[in-house]
Amino acid sequence: MSAMYGFDSTLNTMTKKSDIPGFRPYRASVARKQILSPHFMRIVFSSSEFHRLGTDGFDQRIKILFPFDDVHPSGPWGDPHLFDEDSIARGMWYQQWKSLDTTERNTIRTYTIRHANPAAGEMTVDFVLHDSSGPAGTFAATCSVGDDVIIIGPDAHSLHSDIGIDFHPGAARHLLLMGDETAIPAISAILERLSADRWEGDGTVITEVPDRRDFLTLTAPRNVRVFQLARGSASVPRGQAVANRLCSLCTPDRLDTSVADGSDGSTFDGESGEHSDVADLSADADVLWEVPSHVPDSGLYAWVAGEAGMVRFLRRLLITRLGLDRRRIAFMGYWREGRKEI
Repeated sequence: MSAMYGFDSTLNTMTKKSDIPGFRPYRASVARKQILSPHFMRIVFSSSEFHRLGTDGFDQRIKILFPFDDVHPSGPWGDPHLFDEDSIARGMWYQQWKSLDTTERNTIRTYTIRHANPAAGEMTVDFVLHDSSGPAGTFAATCSVGDDVIIIGPDAHSLHSDIGIDFHPGAARHLLLMGDETAIPAISAILERLSADRWEGDGTVITEVPDRRDFLTLTAPRNVRVFQLARGSASVPRGQAVANRLCSLCTPDRLDTSVADGSDGSTFDGESGEHSDVADLSADADVLWEVPSHVPDSGLYAWVAGEAGMVRFLRRLLITRLGLDRRRIAFMGYWREGRKEI
């Protein structure tokens, strides 16, 4: 078994890294809740096991397993072997979950680590509260301090603790980040990491949320401008406001990523302006997920995430309108309208 040492900035210590699974299960419970806006809820989870939580940052994904209700015959958790040492050592949590009868599978949802603090034994996750909440949204809205979850997250002791990160700009010095409300936690974490690293490129962030009251404070590097947009009316297609703003920044052959005077932090109402053609936003399509391992040079790198139909449309807009090489675009369909996650 190979081993190396990595520097953990959160613990300010050297952590021995081994060739063990990158992710492991953690027993955690709700420590604090904070309503950020009508559609965003922040939950801080605590765990005595978070001392080994990975802190690779950016848009790192985790899985959260939510407990059954009090009347389930198996109790809160369906997998009795989830925390067996052999299971953890072999990284078998997903295979075990799949092998269970469907009635014994706890609901799983994917989220982004908003902030990891191993020293305090805490992890922060921002939840989106949809108008029609599923099991995860219901938990976020109704849970109380002390309620338990299981989090499948990065292990700082693993050589592979950085799995689940899809932001790979490489040497790119120009960034374009776009997404709906489900991408806001990832975009926020990316921007904060870039700011902490004193990244000196330039870029543009375009986000879309249901309501202007959902505009959050985003900490971005000084040469990155942020446009927060609101869909407003329910009749406005998802992604319309992002597409409009993107097109307003485009000339026939380029995207302006420079920061013009007065443009930093500006906002745009999705009900205003001219609409581009997004007739196929609701088209039946599989969830998209394609992440380039690197970009070929220091040019533009685009990162697009959110509802699959919106991501599909924005990806095509970047390729056909701007002629952007698809190897410069990371696009992730986090979810699909009308379809639940496993």
